[in-house]
Amino acid sequence: MVYLNVLENDFVLKDEKTIKKSKFITYIAKINNKKELIFFINQYKDPKASHNCYAFRYGRDKLNYGYNNDGEPKGTAGEPLLKLIEINNLTNIIIFVIRYFGGIKLGTGRLQKAYNNSAIEIIKNNNIKELKILLYIKISFNISNIKTIKMYFKKIDAKDILYEFNNETVFFSGKINNIKQLDPIISKIKVLETEKNYF
Repeated sequence: MVYLNVLENDFVLKDEKTIKKSKFITYIAKINNKKELIFFINQYKDPKASHNCYAFRYGRDKLNYGYNNDGEPKGTAGEPLLKLIEINNLTNIIIFVIRYFGGIKLGTGRLQKAYNNSAIEIIKNNNIKELKILLYIKISFNISNIKTIKMYFKKIDAKDILYEFNNETVFFSGKINNIKQLDPIISKIKVLETEKNYF
């Protein structure tokens, strides 16, 4: 499978430019699913703007992607933004550009550059990293095994570790590389939940 990249920053990145009296505001952010995509669009869309254009892609094993020109000529807004995402092998991302028309038409070539240039600069000036998969697990075990299990999860460098206690039972949640990493301690634990996580 082709490797995919994600933005390292979790906050929304923003840039503003005025070209021939038209104001372009570009937002780039992480999204992980359709729900987050819709939430972002609803939050940043400006009904008073001339155009709210965007492109997005999310997922890994199955990529979901799309774009919206919002009335701009074909090939000038959403499509080049999506192409930019693809060229950089990005996923879990939305590029959202708001345009306030200033009364001067830019022509298709200049319009495409206006939509793309801020996004190019933002991506260039912010770190991206390879998308990795970790397995979220939740397990339980007897408190008598806590020292052994704590040492083991430290050894395999488990992430986001959380321990909860209920009488003699300990509940552990965290992220590991794969399910096979549980094999050395499988006789001491009960697996309650597993789920793939991307980061």
